[in-house]
Amino acid sequence: MTILSLPAELCLLMLDDATGDFCALEGRAQEFGLAAAALLELSRHGRIAVESDRLELVDASTFGDPALDHVLAQIASSDTHNSPEDWLRQLGRESGSQISRACLDQLVEHGILERGSGGLHFRAADVERSRSYRATSGSVVDEVRLRVMRALFRDGAPEPSDIILIQLADACGVFRCVLTASEFDETRRVIEGLGESHTLCQAAGRAAADDRAMRIRERGGYKPIPDVPGLPVFGNAFSLLGEVQPYLIDLYQRHGPIYRVRVPGKHIVIMSGKEAVEFASKHSQTHLRNDDAFAPMRQGVRSDRLLIASGGHDHIKLRRSTHEIYASASVEANLPKIIEIARSVLRKWHATKSVSVYSAMQQLSIMQVGALTFGRPLDEYVDTIRYWNDSLIIAMRGDRPKFLVERRMRKVRSEVQRLFAEGLEEHDPLERAGCPRDVIDDLVDMQRRQPEFISAPDLLSAVITPYFQSSDQIACTLGFALLYMLADQRYAERCQTEADAAFAVGTLGTEGLQGLEMTRALITEVLRIHAQAPVMQRTARISFEFEGHWVPAGTELLLATAVVHGDSDVYRDPEKFEPERHLPPRLESQQEGAYAAFGTGAHSCLGKEFASDLMAVNLATILRYAEIDRYPSRDHRVQITSYPLIRPRARCRIQVKRMRDIEGTS
Repeated sequence: MTILSLPAELCLLMLDDATGDFCALEGRAQEFGLAAAALLELSRHGRIAVESDRLELVDASTFGDPALDHVLAQIASSDTHNSPEDWLRQLGRESGSQISRACLDQLVEHGILERGSGGLHFRAADVERSRSYRATSGSVVDEVRLRVMRALFRDGAPEPSDIILIQLADACGVFRCVLTASEFDETRRVIEGLGESHTLCQAAGRAAADDRAMRIRERGGYKPIPDVPGLPVFGNAFSLLGEVQPYLIDLYQRHGPIYRVRVPGKHIVIMSGKEAVEFASKHSQTHLRNDDAFAPMRQGVRSDRLLIASGGHDHIKLRRSTHEIYASASVEANLPKIIEIARSVLRKWHATKSVSVYSAMQQLSIMQVGALTFGRPLDEYVDTIRYWNDSLIIAMRGDRPKFLVERRMRKVRSEVQRLFAEGLEEHDPLERAGCPRDVIDDLVDMQRRQPEFISAPDLLSAVITPYFQSSDQIACTLGFALLYMLADQRYAERCQTEADAAFAVGTLGTEGLQGLEMTRALITEVLRIHAQAPVMQRTARISFEFEGHWVPAGTELLLATAVVHGDSDVYRDPEKFEPERHLPPRLESQQEGAYAAFGTGAHSCLGKEFASDLMAVNLATILRYAEIDRYPSRDHRVQITSYPLIRPRARCRIQVKRMRDIEGTS
């Protein structure tokens, strides 16, 4: 038993928690679905009689439900004898939007939804927490998505009304939007086992299919997606290896914002430049999915809820759940701890002849993230975390045989699990009274409160999530920043002056952190030139139009958003290394859609503020407490490797020539 009409519950099922809008069904599928739901509800209450070829009015008395009363009035005022399918198509075309507006108003009135700005709607906080509605009689009813997903994935016996809702939603393509590809495949057996669907559900599916076919026929005006010439057999595969950014910039200049490349066994569509940035920022949650691309990474950690690799409702809930946790581990709130770790690492570097700049920055950032996550720097696990992260990235790339990738994973998985087990043991809530809280404390508390959402493997993946950023983006960017700075004395001197001023009162504080303008500009310029993720792998969730071209659902995509960093219409002399472009008066990277170093849209980096602050603090601390030079000092080349990600080559080395004698440091 529910307190809502079938159209209202279909609206709730279609509502996208991320955007506050309906999920993007193809064509008029949403309108036809709502029209069918209204007719089914009227039939259930005896207002109309529906047979395969006939729809008759039985009772014209109103409900007091605006959506249903509107449909009933349309039928009562007509003197024609249309079939159920004809009525569905007519109502879908003429009244679909009116039905949805009336349903949304009803849901707000019931306290199930809250209105946001711009006509968006979100589940009320108590409904989101309890996953239930309260009926006027005082009884409590499970929320529609909970009921439907329980029926689809737990082999439960759904109520007859829920069977009709599931079959109608399936006919209209709702599950293709709200489920991942693997989840959608899993539901086929369950839905087929529900039996033959109602005449109106079948009619809604046919109407949606006919509408889709008509749009395909009309699509003759769309421009064909240009194909990039390539080699026989291998196509463009070799050009997509290495530092791919210059190649993608060249393709953008020659072919525009969308084109198709070929690699052995398949074609891939690339959406590129500022146009792709704008599209992803608006439509990534509704039009694109990332679960296929990141499936190997989820398999590697043996969890379905890895933040970087999740999609849809799970992704939104994970972001909401973990945002405050990671915010509490902010750089500003932990400055003394972060700086002390940096100084201790500097002393270790000073004791050796030289260090590889990338490995050194990995060591530093992993130890700092370890201190914020586990409460200690994890010196003994730095190599384990390095190897683990590289293994996951290699798994996602998919360019090595699966048995070799799994062998890498097995080699290190037990070590990661041991690290995790130690962390949990050290963070037993009964033993932590009075201890400063860290990330694991908060994640354990979240898992205790939501065990159905965060399982033990999910908790492991949540704990290791910060290390993806620390061992790759932070370490790579810091390494490149040091190399560029040491190659140009002007930037070295300006950043040195900033660091000394920031630490002038003895240690770095909030004001000093905010004053590192050139340091931050230098880091921003490094990320402009060496974006750590120059492309994002995605799959088209639905068919859509992009810059005059049609992209069919299921198309494999690469979003080359970082191509905008080399656009001469956005950046003056983009091939030059000029940190000044990010400072007044130029501020080139602050133009809308001009900067995509941390991704864009629904999957933009949750830790971008943390990463930016940590890189600035580390660069300033290194300059304040040590005199750094290249090793050998005459070599100032910035050499790059691109496997498994872009990073400085191991041969790019630095040395701590001396520790600056400040506050007793020797």
